[in-house]
Amino acid sequence: YERQVKPILEKRCVVCHGCYDAPCQLNLSSIEGLQRGANKERIYEARRIGSTAPTRLFIDAKNTAQWRSLGFTPIINETVQSPSVESQNSVLYKLLQLKKQNPQPAVDKLPDSFNLELDREQTCPTPDSIDKYIKEHPLWGMPYAMPNLQMSEFQTLISWIVQGSQAPPPPEPSERVRPQIRQWEHFFN
Repeated sequence: YERQVKPILEKRCVVCHGCYDAPCQLNLSSIEGLQRGANKERIYEARRIGSTAPTRLFIDAKNTAQWRSLGFTPIINETVQSPSVESQNSVLYKLLQLKKQNPQPAVDKLPDSFNLELDREQTCPTPDSIDKYIKEHPLWGMPYAMPNLQMSEFQTLISWIVQGSQAPPPPEPSERVRPQIRQWEHFFN
């Protein structure tokens, strides 16, 4: 993940999916954002006059079960681990495949079916709705309205998904800094 997948996500995906108000709240700047998944609720909605519960990574939920309870849906497989299941249960896999099957034209304007307005309605496919999304929007594969992935980038991402979308656990603090951490935790608590 760190050496092969993350650089592709950083290069090609976080331009749209790397901030607090990313489309579908899908933040691909970290593995935790990938595991959190997507949510169709918009963060900034001009018509909204009341407050809403925040959905900040690392703060408002600590694991995928908590994110699911907050209405986030998976974009990578969370069921039985096998190559065929990984591809069939992954929204990300299907969106990457959709772009490959329907590549964006290298020249000319984008087709009128692409909406790039800032206030456009969000379409956030879930594992249950992805097949309908593909039928209704065959040109809306990922990256949306952007140049196609290079074949090597595509193959790296697809291979990673089929192998279970695994990432190493976050590194533990070294023995040298653990006393400092305890000292600061004691101070703040």
